[in-house]
Amino acid sequence: MDNLVIEAKKDQIKKTAIKIGGMHCAGCITAIQNYMSDVDGVEKCQVNLAAEKATLEYDSSVINLENIENLLKDIGYTVVYEKFSAKIDGVSDSVNSEKLKTNLIGIAGVREISVNTENSQVVIEYNPALLSSSDLRGMINRSGFQILSEDDVVSSEGIEARKLKRLFIIGVIFSMPVVIFGYPEFLSFVPFAGTDTAAYLIFVCASIVQFVVGRRFYVGAYRIAKIKSANMDTLVVTGTTAAFLFSVWNTFPTPVWENIYYDAAAIVVTFIILGKYMEHKTKGKASSIIRKMLELQPKTTRIKKGDEEIDVPIESIQPGDIVIVRPGEKIPVDSIVADGFSAVDESMITGESVPVEKKPGDRAIGGTVNHEGSLVLQATKVGNDTILSQIVKLVEDAMGTKPPMQRIVDKIAGYFALIVLVVALGTFLTWYFVAPDGAGIAIALIPAVAILVVACPCALGLATPTAIMVGMGKGASSGVIFKGGDALEILGKIQVTVFDKTGTLTEGKPKVTDIIPVNTSNRTNDNSELDDANTLLRFTAIAEKNSEHPLAKSIVQNAKDMNLHIESPSEFVSIPGKGVRAVFEGKEILVASPSQMKREGVDLNSIEENIFNLQQEGKTVVVTTHDGKLIGFIALLDIPKPSAKTTLRELEKLGIDVVMLTGDNQRAAATIAKDLSISRVFSDVVPSEKVEIIKQLQNEGKKVGMIGDGINDAAALTQADVGIAVGSGTDIALEAGNVVLLRNDLFAVISSIEISKKTVGKIKQNLFYAFVYNAVLIPFAGLGLLYPALAGLAMATSSVSVTLSSLSLKRWNPQKI
Repeated sequence: MDNLVIEAKKDQIKKTAIKIGGMHCAGCITAIQNYMSDVDGVEKCQVNLAAEKATLEYDSSVINLENIENLLKDIGYTVVYEKFSAKIDGVSDSVNSEKLKTNLIGIAGVREISVNTENSQVVIEYNPALLSSSDLRGMINRSGFQILSEDDVVSSEGIEARKLKRLFIIGVIFSMPVVIFGYPEFLSFVPFAGTDTAAYLIFVCASIVQFVVGRRFYVGAYRIAKIKSANMDTLVVTGTTAAFLFSVWNTFPTPVWENIYYDAAAIVVTFIILGKYMEHKTKGKASSIIRKMLELQPKTTRIKKGDEEIDVPIESIQPGDIVIVRPGEKIPVDSIVADGFSAVDESMITGESVPVEKKPGDRAIGGTVNHEGSLVLQATKVGNDTILSQIVKLVEDAMGTKPPMQRIVDKIAGYFALIVLVVALGTFLTWYFVAPDGAGIAIALIPAVAILVVACPCALGLATPTAIMVGMGKGASSGVIFKGGDALEILGKIQVTVFDKTGTLTEGKPKVTDIIPVNTSNRTNDNSELDDANTLLRFTAIAEKNSEHPLAKSIVQNAKDMNLHIESPSEFVSIPGKGVRAVFEGKEILVASPSQMKREGVDLNSIEENIFNLQQEGKTVVVTTHDGKLIGFIALLDIPKPSAKTTLRELEKLGIDVVMLTGDNQRAAATIAKDLSISRVFSDVVPSEKVEIIKQLQNEGKKVGMIGDGINDAAALTQADVGIAVGSGTDIALEAGNVVLLRNDLFAVISSIEISKKTVGKIKQNLFYAFVYNAVLIPFAGLGLLYPALAGLAMATSSVSVTLSSLSLKRWNPQKI
């Protein structure tokens, strides 16, 4: 009964993402996370400042998405929805209009659909954190409608950038009179300098900057105050408002020029708006990897319908369609080559720089570029099922997660603004009491305002997510996908790498070298058919037909090459890591390792010496019984991957120990280990034992990375501190891994470690900049050595410099063989 309740609970837990507008600094992150985490039904909330996105898990039986969005609006943040506008053929009447609405309105992320049947115009309001315009095009096409044309719609980022630019221009225009008339002692030649008229004029100009240009800061400070927290807006509003009000007090009725500091407010607000604009533009560059990956697919392609070739939108391609791709064109979707020979550039997906030869039967990946010959392809996966779409989703999800380092920074940033307020108050009081009589407030105000303005939680909030975005983007372009911030941070710290042998260190395509039937002279004539080597191979292949193990696939392929008829067994059971058991024509066939055969009670004395000799040659031996009788054994040889030696040598240079795990016998394992210079080997290991070995290494106090590609490795990949799944492996292995290598090149392990180290190093560098900036400039401001206007410029520069520092990662590339 308890299990049923747990399962029902799991079904009710939903995961979603929301794009949030109005976040300015790390204080916003902490405030939103703390507030939402206290809401009944919200299980988890993570906010990414750089992506301006919140990822939530919630219990749908307690709260729904609309309630969550309303709660965010209640505390003053905006939930960002974008609009997709297009002319669509076939919606000129109400029936088809309702059909389109019905098909799309239930999709997660689609908020509202409006259709104008007079001009066939459709406007869809959607959540950009869950859907893209490409997704919407596909949904429209699959609903049976065709897009005739699309309107240019500016993204939410573009709209925000335009607003900030406009506000900055307004700020400059109205700050100039404040500066020109605000220093009569230096600019006495300016008309009206030092007069009451000039004082009233700069009051008007400063008011426009303070409350029009700076309105967003008041809104932000108000909403953060509603949830009893503080952020950058709180500091800016407190400091600039204090300077502005003190200046107003000394402007009316008669100006006291030595106590007027409108510039300390107006210029600060203008500089910070400039900083937010530049930060917005640089953040866009940091997150451009997703946009660039989506642009890899062509918008249209050519398909064959009968004898005719027609151009169609990529979203209308269906599995099974025949696609024509000429030299220089992009392959639209995942396909199988039906006809033609060519070389395809897959570097944008796998990071493999050398074009890959393609022939009939080979797989082609959507988004890659056909180089030489024309290819006729049969579409296999389209839309969200393509490799490119899955990569984009993995990268997007990973960017929304936080490494342990960021969680610590968020906690610090949550208290940062409050600490700065206390420091500013203490500075004000200190200066007030040491100042000469009658000059206390005027002298104390400037350093206090400078502290409030120069303190920058923005840099702290951007230091990690911008580096993570660029690092993960660099990984994706190198064929390495990090599935979370934790994996990206921890991978560079691993001390031991544990490699599965077959298919990871070796090619995973063992060749059958020996087929040896057992002498059956003691059998009756009825069983004499089993003396033949082809019969031994055929029965072994029948038993292995449903197995996914590389040895099994090689045996089956060898039988096919020999033109043997391989029927399907009536029953099939896998013995994990050791063999298979099958029933064919009412009789049991057992195919297993020699050690497993002994456990099954099979007498191997007559062939033990033969098996030993083959194993000494590094071969793997499987033994076959039919109806309980030994009928022979087959030897296979698997060779190391070309990149294996180089990879292991580089790991040693990095000070990382190498361990090999295999289900093979000790002698076969020792041959491969000797060839690759691996000193620590665990052989005859079943899948459950792999997990125990990982635990054993972890108990030695070491961080362990497990590299594997098969279903037998899934548990070990999960147990390791970081599981690295080789992209040529099974889906379950890719699901279990924290890091996915998209190319079947073992040196990508080195690339992934280098990317981790470089990204974490950049995060530490950014955090160092952010902390040192505050540690140096806050005391500097407190001593009265930093005027508020310069403090505002320094604050604006700090967040931009941190983002630009992260962007410098784009110029670096991990080493390749």
